[in-house]
Amino acid sequence: MAIFEVESWRVAEGKQAEHDAAMRQWLQWVNDHRELFAEWRSVRYLSKYIAGEDSGRYFVVWEYDSLTAFEAYKARRADYTGSYEEYKENDPYYKDVFDHSTMTMEVWNDEDRDLWLE
Repeated sequence: MAIFEVESWRVAEGKQAEHDAAMRQWLQWVNDHRELFAEWRSVRYLSKYIAGEDSGRYFVVWEYDSLTAFEAYKARRADYTGSYEEYKENDPYYKDVFDHSTMTMEVWNDEDRDLWLE
């Protein structure tokens, strides 16, 4: 059963341009170093567009084949050593563009995936 890691946040005040550039840089870096993310089935970057007062939140959704794959990736990347040192340098989380007080992280299970439209 696949699982989804969902992180969301608001942009730090006055940092929209820097945020947008940092996210593009991170996504490009991830694409250029795909071998480091074998457990990721997919990664998606979204923003809430029509959601009342919650509009303007940003999301990254990672899809993993299983909780075991999620845990294996997190354990391997945990201390940011080796190739993950460069990952940390490109991770927008460390670039002061998120309002960290608004950040959330959840893990979701897929349900009835055989009936999904993809």
